[in-house]
Amino acid sequence: MSGRRLFLAVVAACVALTALYAFVRRPQHAFLIGRDGAEWIRAARPFDLVARPPSLESVPFRRRFTNPLPAGAPAALEVEALRAFRLSLNGRVLGEVGPQEASWRYARRFDLSPALVPGENELRIDVENDTGWPLVLVSSRELSLATGPDWEAPGPGGAWQSALSADDGRHHAISDDFPDAWQGLRASSATFVVAFALGAVASLATARGPRLRASQVRWVVLCALAAIGLHNLRLVDITLGFDAEFHFDYIRKVAFEHRLPLANEGWQAFQAPLFYLAAAPVYAAVSRVGSEALAMLAMRGLVLLVSLGLVEMVYRGARAAFPGRDDLQILATAVGGFLPVTVYMSHYVSNEPLAALLTAALVVACLRMLADPGSRLERESLVLGALFGLAVLAKVTAVLLLPLVVAVLARAARRRGVTVGALVGLLARVAGVSGAIAGWYFVRNQIVLGAPYVGGWDPSRGGAWIQDPGYRTPSDLFHFGAALDRPIYDVFTGLWDALYASFWLDGLLGSSAFAPAAPPWHYGYAVSCALLALPLTVAMLAGFVRSLRRPRTGEQEALLFASATVVLYVGAILALYLRLPVFSTAKSSYTLGLAPCYGLLFAWGIDLLPRRPAVRALLAGYLAAWLAFVFRAYFS
Repeated sequence: MSGRRLFLAVVAACVALTALYAFVRRPQHAFLIGRDGAEWIRAARPFDLVARPPSLESVPFRRRFTNPLPAGAPAALEVEALRAFRLSLNGRVLGEVGPQEASWRYARRFDLSPALVPGENELRIDVENDTGWPLVLVSSRELSLATGPDWEAPGPGGAWQSALSADDGRHHAISDDFPDAWQGLRASSATFVVAFALGAVASLATARGPRLRASQVRWVVLCALAAIGLHNLRLVDITLGFDAEFHFDYIRKVAFEHRLPLANEGWQAFQAPLFYLAAAPVYAAVSRVGSEALAMLAMRGLVLLVSLGLVEMVYRGARAAFPGRDDLQILATAVGGFLPVTVYMSHYVSNEPLAALLTAALVVACLRMLADPGSRLERESLVLGALFGLAVLAKVTAVLLLPLVVAVLARAARRRGVTVGALVGLLARVAGVSGAIAGWYFVRNQIVLGAPYVGGWDPSRGGAWIQDPGYRTPSDLFHFGAALDRPIYDVFTGLWDALYASFWLDGLLGSSAFAPAAPPWHYGYAVSCALLALPLTVAMLAGFVRSLRRPRTGEQEALLFASATVVLYVGAILALYLRLPVFSTAKSSYTLGLAPCYGLLFAWGIDLLPRRPAVRALLAGYLAAWLAFVFRAYFS
């Protein structure tokens, strides 16, 4: 990397960190930062996995201490609390702060000297919060007081016990009902050895003979995913999944009431309508000729069919980005097409798989424009507009790709010597086609609801809800590793653990909050994938770093585009994670449509390895073992 590019990268990183700090310091964002040796503390109670209506919760915190100061000496105490609090010393109330939104963010200073007595004193702070856990941060230099484990709060039984740091106690007991990753790997070691040996031997045997082609690998992955889905069609509870019952409610409203519900008419009614419009006729027809139970299974079959289409998009993306490199196409198709997040999401009825398919199709169209200098821009701009409109109509998240779509079209136009006026015309085509497809939905929302889109977290929908933990800390952004040990419901330890555990396995159990109701996966294999996927993750990161070099070919520009899409989506998840501090905001399924990008980055990272038969054999053995584990984990 040149000095100029390095300088620009450092400047961009500084700007991003500054913007992130300004974002988390907003009063409406419960981002907790310790100071002066004090840490935020909470009562020592376990987190809950069930969403609940907001309710005012009060927790008293106390600290008994010996007064080290002479009589009359000043003693200042600074308090921050989430959110309202009352401060008392030795039973005397010294101050109260109400629940005004902005008040909790700033430390309040109190003079304790009027209530201090020689010898033992008891400081008590009663904290109230109606948006989650009550927490407090206290420090006093004169009295050498700082919140930490020497403070007390009532435990689950009501008795006083040591308070917990906001960063502690994040392990949820449900994970103890499943094997840890090392236990799962040891128990499945025979499968690993056999699959590894078969893959390595096959690689060596075909080193000088006929080799697999990417198109053949595509069919292998399609058949494997279809076999899992069809085998599990009746074995996996149809109500499992992320708000599956509410997605069914949406489908029923369209199928039987012949109308699109408004965002405030159901838990998932805020979702864009394309999936429900496509599913409703099938649901209604099967219900009439069969039963509603059969219609629900038909919806699972529809989701499986859409997921197979996503595998096809991964393959087509690999062909677009790596023309003439069948080896990289194979790697991208095998890994990007058989990601565990794709496999388990193919069982859960929601709009996510269709949105992912259309997003992936849009990504592939952009990859083709970058990699193929001979494509016709007039036709491709219409394709981009149609795919963008459909993707947004399936899930509004796809709007994140708009700046990249514009950038891709501008880059393709520049390489072909298109004038600025012609480029504006191409962009107008994209806007016109996408607006014709999806614009009506946003116009309707604006007219009826007063906004083009109302998100699931918008209070105007009614039915407000909260979910643990209700706050974030710096550890949430800089901690990783717990997902390599106990990845099941490892959602409280930080953003990266949560994303990792929902990417490489069904770490959220299809949203089941109780082990007996969890999907019937083979969890020894599933949790082992957390360890087996570590080299895959490293390869993807290597491919990401490699793609940041100045692109000199269309294929390299396609890799840079893949990295940009991942950064864009992860950045959006980060913003939502901080804005809405509940555990369910950190799910890799939100990035399901980027499966082609993940496959490309993995292959691009692996391409750094030496091209020797022994290295290829080791890689083939490892990939064969990982693929076998993924298949066995979800083939119930």
